[in-house]
Amino acid sequence: MDKPKLWTKDFINITTISFFIFLAFYILLTALPIQLTKKFGGGAGQAGLLVTLFLLAAIVIRPFAGKWVGVGSQKKLLIYSAAAFFIATLFYPFVTNIWELFILRIIHGITFGVITTVKGTISAEIIPSSRRGEGLSWFSLAMGLAMVVGQVIGLNLANVGAYNTAYILCIAISVVNIFLSMVIHVPEQEKKGKVSKTSKRFDLNDLIDKKAAPFALVVFILACAYSGIASFLALYAQEINLVKAASTFFILYAGLMFVFRPFTGVWADRYGANKIVYPCILLFAIGMAMLSLPQTAIIMILAGAVIGIGYGSVTPILQTQVISSVEKHRVGIANSLFFNSMDLGMAVGAFVLGMAANSFGYSSVFICGIVLIVAGGFAYFAFAGRKKNEDHHAVQAVEDYN
Repeated sequence: MDKPKLWTKDFINITTISFFIFLAFYILLTALPIQLTKKFGGGAGQAGLLVTLFLLAAIVIRPFAGKWVGVGSQKKLLIYSAAAFFIATLFYPFVTNIWELFILRIIHGITFGVITTVKGTISAEIIPSSRRGEGLSWFSLAMGLAMVVGQVIGLNLANVGAYNTAYILCIAISVVNIFLSMVIHVPEQEKKGKVSKTSKRFDLNDLIDKKAAPFALVVFILACAYSGIASFLALYAQEINLVKAASTFFILYAGLMFVFRPFTGVWADRYGANKIVYPCILLFAIGMAMLSLPQTAIIMILAGAVIGIGYGSVTPILQTQVISSVEKHRVGIANSLFFNSMDLGMAVGAFVLGMAANSFGYSSVFICGIVLIVAGGFAYFAFAGRKKNEDHHAVQAVEDYN
């Protein structure tokens, strides 16, 4: 029997939308702190607050967005959120001070939280359930590619003071997203009976799905560990004169992630998630241990390759498990939980590990990271590992998606 088709026009469209959303996100993430410090006279703390405000706004709105995609028209919500993302982007060239920038980042974070939730939910609807691990691995590669390309564009433009060029590029990207949102076909979702007044109210069950929570907890813990790399590796490299090695670290990280993610997704669908997740967590821990050692360029570069395979491959598999653990009408809530777990893990991890770095030095960040990864592995074993996901087609165990 032939496998269901993955690379449909709609899957390509939603993957392209995801790429452009995160391309704009990473261009702004890189360019705005430089503009804040060089043009507006802000400090490092205020630059960090730009990220915090943006992510907090996204985290707060996502539970509501998760419920909206479960009870309303997903296509309309995609179009409206793409339009809102575009409108928020329009204001960046007109910002004149730090406080205006803070307010705009909060507004933009709200639009980002909605559109990332709805596009993730639509992708889960479009991808055949028997190829969900493979499909989400390809889908998540769009975010990884946007991270690399966006940061390069944002850094190069900001370094020459071409802030408006960066913002105009983000505006153009956002226009394309609106067009793609209008032409994409979203499968009709099944509603679970009538939506009562009581169901329209927001409660804790809309924030955390008990079936998805174990996987989300693992995502949170591993994101806490990775936040140490994202936030402090560049500063650590400057301190020990290994800046070029740190750049190569991220290039190898991205390269190995691109190579392995599609294969690990297929293997997870075929052999079961556990057989992929455990080795990936182990590789992540080995790479973090390498960073905690006295550093040479070779050690740092090899760590990037190992972590690119480990952490780079495990994230979409965990997302697949989060989605596959809930009923079809709650996929939006599951997606909201997944992205919030990642963002909250990055935010909390950066704060806590930053205190460790201030007190004990940067190497302590990576030692703490090892502890967190081990804790994530035990959490996965305790909660997720007991589930029957060792079948040859783990995703097919949730046939109510079809």
